[in-house]
Amino acid sequence: MTPAITVLERLTLTAALGLVFRDAATGERVGAGLRVEVYRKSNPTPRAVMFPNPSGVYVLHSAPGLDELRFGAGDDAFWAGLPPPLVYVVEVSDEWRRFVPLSLEVELPRPAPGVYSFDSPLGTSPPEGHAPPSVPLYSAPSRSVPPGFAALRAELWDAEAAAPAAWAVVEARSAGRLCARGISDEGGRLALLFPYPAPARAAAASPPDSPPSMRNVPLTGQSWELAITAAYTGALSRPAAAPFPDVRQTLGQLNEPAASLWADRAGGEELSTVTLNFGRGLVLRSESDASLSPPAPQSALLITPAGSPP
Repeated sequence: MTPAITVLERLTLTAALGLVFRDAATGERVGAGLRVEVYRKSNPTPRAVMFPNPSGVYVLHSAPGLDELRFGAGDDAFWAGLPPPLVYVVEVSDEWRRFVPLSLEVELPRPAPGVYSFDSPLGTSPPEGHAPPSVPLYSAPSRSVPPGFAALRAELWDAEAAAPAAWAVVEARSAGRLCARGISDEGGRLALLFPYPAPARAAAASPPDSPPSMRNVPLTGQSWELAITAAYTGALSRPAAAPFPDVRQTLGQLNEPAASLWADRAGGEELSTVTLNFGRGLVLRSESDASLSPPAPQSALLITPAGSPP
């Protein structure tokens, strides 16, 4: 016979917040190496730290002003009786130096259990179909290039402010398809890491071979034309770049008129397309001997907000 079990006490542990982070370059969940801190927006200290669970979800069990919720029952009555929410700030940095830092404002406590659903200012949190929507993380310049990936780098310089263009958003497209999206760091340094586009197939031989064949270009000889666009208002980097830019404000620059990237320092030609060759890193820079005051780095790629001259 199964002995009777007497429940003397039941303890539940609730989480005020659960966050999923996704590598924008690979699409994979990032479940280790991140430093995630939470504090009330009205008082940056003290802070709480979020840790990943075995599923790679970063979990917040307690935070300033939320300690009384930690051992809540977790039933319908518990979630229905939560106090009014307050605004908290989540700051994310990468101890392994793979991603640029970011911050995210959330209202806590939330009225329902489950992983936080990130509402992107772009309408979706790509790649589409991920459930729940995750917070994207973008490659830092210090990140090593994954095998089979292309690397596009730049040192963005705000020609209008004569300073590094921090937290600009740059996109690369091949044949109209988005290949990569990246964010420059506090020094204007940018790294776009992405899988190479599909290899091009050559047209059938003329006159046709017998039997007919396709003369394909070897992978080492492949190249692609990439369309390059930028979103940069300058507001996030002046007067001083924030160490943890708000991810919604940063990506929200894509909803504004496009910024200008300049192929030459004189500002006579915009940079809109580049050629990517397989196996070769691509560094974008503005060409010319024209000087700026104060001078920009020789490797700089000049950028100006929409409507501003270089």
